Amino acid sequence: AEVTKGKSFGSIESVKAVSEIFAPVSGKVTEVNEDLNTSPEKINSDAHSAWLIKVALGGGQDAAGLMSSADYEKYIAEEGAH
Repeated sequence: AEVTKGKSFGSIESVKAVSEIFAPVSGKVTEVNEDLNTSPEKINSDAHSAWLIKVALGGGQDAAGLMSSADYEKYIAEEGAH
């Protein structure tokens, strides 16, 4: 399958809502984390290890605007302070 930056490639469901998941980059899906089918709570307990899909980048500069893990941790800490 292929994903397109900014387009939905699936959804995630909680007790209260269903939210779409948007691709941060465009490319070909090379792997799906099947462990999440039986243990979806892994996303909450270890989001950095519980990846959803792996994508081979399809060219362009899509990855240039992505945050590093450290930048993301800083971002969510700042968002939680508001």
